[in-house]
Amino acid sequence: MLPEGIFLHRDKETVWPASANVLAIKDSDGVSLVDVGCGHEETYLRLKDFLSSHGFEIDDVHTVVLTHAHPDHMGAMRFLLEEANPRIFLHPVEMPLAADPSRLNHTFGMDIPFRYGMAEIPRERADIIEYFRGLCPMASAEATHRLLPGEELRLGGYCFQIVETPGHANGLVSLFEKRTGMLFSADAVGEVVAWYAPDSGGLIGFLEGLERLAVLPAGFLVPSHGGVSVRPAEEIARTRAYLLRREEKIVRELTAEPLPFPDLVKRIFKNQLIHLFPGPQIIQCHLDKLEAEGRVRCHGPEGGFLVELLERG
Repeated sequence: MLPEGIFLHRDKETVWPASANVLAIKDSDGVSLVDVGCGHEETYLRLKDFLSSHGFEIDDVHTVVLTHAHPDHMGAMRFLLEEANPRIFLHPVEMPLAADPSRLNHTFGMDIPFRYGMAEIPRERADIIEYFRGLCPMASAEATHRLLPGEELRLGGYCFQIVETPGHANGLVSLFEKRTGMLFSADAVGEVVAWYAPDSGGLIGFLEGLERLAVLPAGFLVPSHGGVSVRPAEEIARTRAYLLRREEKIVRELTAEPLPFPDLVKRIFKNQLIHLFPGPQIIQCHLDKLEAEGRVRCHGPEGGFLVELLERG
């Protein structure tokens, strides 16, 4: 299925904290990697075994392309950089996050549950890097080259178009290889729909990114989580439909009466474990979109953070 000289290293799981898939692309100088996976040592050792099975050592890695600065995609850089000195490509808005991962607390919207009085822990304990530490450790890395949307990136004998697909990360990119029809969708499309937050591109950015992918003449899709699909158009449409069904559910909950933001989160997400993250962040994205469309009104603290539906069906 994959073009000659391109190999896929899949994690055995697809649901968080699963490590992201890794693409290895062979060339005459060695090998390029697209993402490197979680920062557990055993994850890194599996990556090395995968490379060895295709005839590569870790010091053959001369280029690393990071689709975005999240731990399941770049955590293993902490080990790789001890043994190799690759070029590192990353979207410009992700570069500061990779260099200083503590900045992810902002892009993950960790202030939102505190803004609405939903958090039951002290603010200083809501540190996303500490949360990652036991599940999928993060690393820092200084990018050397920029991934610019609309431009092309040559890896091996292939030419990949860089497609900006925000929502889950503001600088998330997908890679499309026109000659083979291969679309590496990263976290924009996969077996599990990724979470999204306002400062990571929001729902509006997520939907716009899906539209960019939908118009590509892709023949098959390789996600960061899950297996290869020969029906890329269906996968993209499925992701879009999932997002819009969630929006419809929010509107239904507001139909009977206005609801305080915390109550709305709890009605949409029954699992208490995600009432700190990513439940409030996802709901905020939908409300930002609905408010921009004139469909809801979000009141401030003086109004009890009430969310009011303006359209009545």
